[in-house]
Formats: sequence, C-alpha cells, structure tokens
Amino acid sequence: MLLCSCLDCQKATGTGHSAVALAAPATVTITGETRSFVRPADSGALFTRRFCPTCGTPIAGSSSRAPEAIMLPVGLFGADTEWFVPNQLIFARSHHDWDTMAEGLPRYIRYRDSGEI
Repeated sequence: MLLCSCLDCQKATGTGHSAVALAAPATVTITGETRSFVRPADSGALFTRRFCPTCGTPIAGSSSRAPEAIMLPVGLFGADTEWFVPNQLIFARSHHDWDTMAEGLPRYIRYRDSGEI
C-alpha cells in the first residue's frame, strides 16, 4: 500500500498523489470491458493504465518493471477503505507541500528500492 506523487499520477487523479494497493495479478479478477493505454515511465519501464471505457473510472495499473504486481486505485473500493494504510510515498521529488501527508511516512525520491530518501 503506497502513495505516489509522480507527475503522471497527479495528472491521472487530478490531485497531488495517487493511493494504490498492490496485489498479485493472479488474485485479481476484472470483469467487464476495459481499455488501456501504455506510456513510458520515468524508470524506463512501460506503464499500462486500464480504465472503464464507459465512465473512465481507473481500474488498474501495471508496470513492466514489476510484472508480479497489479496496482489498484484505492478509490475504486468506495467507502470500504478502512484497510488502507499506506507505508510509503514514492516520487516525493514531485510532491507538493499543499498535499498534506502523514508525519513520519517514509518518502522516497523515486522508488523505495532505489535507496534514495
């Protein structure tokens, strides 16, 4: 569970960050039609966003950098999000001060595994 302040997430959400729950792709079932678009990410990986073609709701994201994970926008779960407790902020380099975050939340310039804080 994480927050991401990359510029792409800011554009996709219309705010300062996205809230994401990670899951193994085999544990997620998506029914109904989705559409997707692929773009190069800052890491050099390809990032795919899937969305509902009828209403535009973001459904899932995936990165060629991490094929073992599917990224689910927490807002997709509606009011049932008490379980969401983010453990990090990634792409803090583009975080805005007006986008208030919990004190003590670990922040990484890019990705956690980059070792940059």
